[in-house]
Amino acid sequence: MRKRAQGKTETRSVVKGEEPTQEEGASMASKVFDACVVAQSVVQGAIEPSRLWRSSNSRKLRYEVMGSPEEVTNRIAAAVSSLDNVCPNLISGNPMRFRLSKHKNGKCVSMLVRTPYWLDKATFEVRAVGEDKCDLVAFSRSTGVLPIVIPFSFVLNCLFFFVPFTDGLGKMSKYIIKQVVEESALHATLVR
Repeated sequence: MRKRAQGKTETRSVVKGEEPTQEEGASMASKVFDACVVAQSVVQGAIEPSRLWRSSNSRKLRYEVMGSPEEVTNRIAAAVSSLDNVCPNLISGNPMRFRLSKHKNGKCVSMLVRTPYWLDKATFEVRAVGEDKCDLVAFSRSTGVLPIVIPFSFVLNCLFFFVPFTDGLGKMSKYIIKQVVEESALHATLVR
């Protein structure tokens, strides 16, 4: 059996009939759970049950940004990987997981954010308004009322799309947008 440890690969022989250690079993279960949560995140991010019924959990901010549309979208897309597992949750303090969902160069960037149990989605749309100036419209929202860590939560969230909920009246949504804009190091001015 191969096992990764601090960037090195070591080989451990497994005798037929030998059970994996408790630590290896827990690690494998954790990886399977994480893979299931990521798969559910992708499905729920595509469906977005909370958008079936508008709730007060979404926030839209508009910025004026210096730079070409391609430069702006590339910087925002790069910010996703640098924020992943580093940016703390505003409420719990746990690190949030960022994942790039869609990147249309010069047009828009969408990302999924696990905060850590719920799933939020942020979309940044870019429009050129001059030679080296753009409008950036950022929209962030929660995707469902139930945590993403519950098995088949995307199905339950579709069934309960009408249940009103908030994420602190949009505090988390604004926080995610501001963190991405700051991390991307854009010369951005908040318009509204």
